[in-house]
Amino acid sequence: MISQLGNKVIVVTGGSGGIGSAIVKKLSNCGAAIVSAYHQNPVNENANKNIFCIKVNLIKPEEWEKLLSYTLKNFGRIDVLINSAGVLEPGEFSLMQSDKINKMIDLNFTSVLTGIQKTIVIMKTQGFGHIINIGSLGGIVPMPYSSVYSATKFALRGFTFSIAEELKGTGVNISLITPGSIKTKMLDYEASNEDSAISFSSKPITPVKVANAVVKIIQRPSVETIIPRSQSISSKLLAFSPALFSKLYKILHRIGISEKKKYLLHL
Repeated sequence: MISQLGNKVIVVTGGSGGIGSAIVKKLSNCGAAIVSAYHQNPVNENANKNIFCIKVNLIKPEEWEKLLSYTLKNFGRIDVLINSAGVLEPGEFSLMQSDKINKMIDLNFTSVLTGIQKTIVIMKTQGFGHIINIGSLGGIVPMPYSSVYSATKFALRGFTFSIAEELKGTGVNISLITPGSIKTKMLDYEASNEDSAISFSSKPITPVKVANAVVKIIQRPSVETIIPRSQSISSKLLAFSPALFSKLYKILHRIGISEKKKYLLHL
């Protein structure tokens, strides 16, 4: 593992978040040089000499220029870009404030497109590179009361699949990691919303499992990896049949409410 990743230059957005920090730690332990982009609190770069933190607000296109220029200036190339920055604001859509809606769209989707477009130009010039987007099962199966978040992940999934075809033969790969619920502060926040339930209808996985999936997909690129695997068939089946999802939603909601109560007891 170290021999394959030890010479990589990897940019991670959302590097101080629950998922991002786990990815940064895993890849840095494999010996890769990590440029960790953060907006609020940086990871402890002193903990590992190959982690380099940079503060950026990626909603602004010029901040993407800052991040990519920093990486090229210091390392001369970008082997992998991992888009793990994201935000979720749960609640009934009709009551949601417009600034919260716009923030999710801007950070979860629009800014990702900006970064990918700029990075593709760099990677095509290099003749190699790999872009990895962190999606969600909420981009396959609808998430009532997290509808805007779900919409951004649906959009990201469709975009990734489309760009994968455009990039064939260029030496540049693009992948999507699609996890179920992940035990992070974001999930804790979602649990505080009275109506949110579907995210708790299955057992949350740890950020470490997402980080492990990142390592595997760097080693063996594929367009999509769904984790846990046990949810791959069921999620695609529900996505294939909206009528089936509608029929099962009441059951999933009831299970989710029950499991969320247990989840909240451990916070």
